[in-house]
Amino acid sequence: MDIGDYYSKSVESFRRNWKITVPSIVASILTLILFIVGFFGVMATLSPNLSIIGNATPSIFSQINSNTLLTAGLILLIIEILIYIINAFRTAATVGMAKQIIMDGSASLDVAWKDGIKFFPKIFAVSIIKTVLTVIVAIPLILGFYLLFNNEILIGVSVLLIGSLIFFIGYILISLIFFLFNQSIVVGQKSVVGSIKESYYLFWDNKLTVFLVALINAIISLGIGFLIGLILAPLTIVAGPFGSLINQFAGLLVGIILVPYFALVMTYMYMELKMGFQWINKDVEEFIVS
Repeated sequence: MDIGDYYSKSVESFRRNWKITVPSIVASILTLILFIVGFFGVMATLSPNLSIIGNATPSIFSQINSNTLLTAGLILLIIEILIYIINAFRTAATVGMAKQIIMDGSASLDVAWKDGIKFFPKIFAVSIIKTVLTVIVAIPLILGFYLLFNNEILIGVSVLLIGSLIFFIGYILISLIFFLFNQSIVVGQKSVVGSIKESYYLFWDNKLTVFLVALINAIISLGIGFLIGLILAPLTIVAGPFGSLINQFAGLLVGIILVPYFALVMTYMYMELKMGFQWINKDVEEFIVS
């Protein structure tokens, strides 16, 4: 099985098992609700008298102080944590269904619920670790912007260039090292630390394969996102303050298709890298034990 097979087989599996989109549909609805709540919550906190729909247009900046900023930040933090939890559950459920489709030819929502409940805490934990590492490699970049904003032009530009290079390389390495941790947790039933180790070794032993699949996934995502952005650009301009909500809604709709499809691609790849063609006639328990 080569890289092309991961995608062609995933297309066929996806076509025969539309139920695999259900976790993404539910997650997208919940995420959109949270985004709307967060949007209006922050707006109401920063400017309690602001009327978005009416004619009143007081300056939002004139009403901002440390308390409102702290409250708005807390709202955003809570929303972000809840979205992380929702995405972790969606990922666990979707990968669980992808595993069942590959092994049995069909998907079950019962399996999605069971695997979602069982594995989302581990996926949530690893996602937080991945985010923290990404923030760490971004520190030099942030420092560069900070120096520029404080008129330290020469040193600021130097730090910004170096920081951009560090962030670019670091982000790519982190993404590749963590590329298969979801499959390692759900299919391989590894622990938090064990999934990171296995994902790292799978990447290190199959660098070209993992890199190419990650690159193809990124190109597909960026290409579709770019086209959607062009189509919706006039609408988002007309929508004004609600333009971000339109973009968020469009992104969620695209994710309903891409998330389960990429889950199938990466699960095919994980099982291929772990077992080769031997897993075709084995059940899940035999695959996990081996």
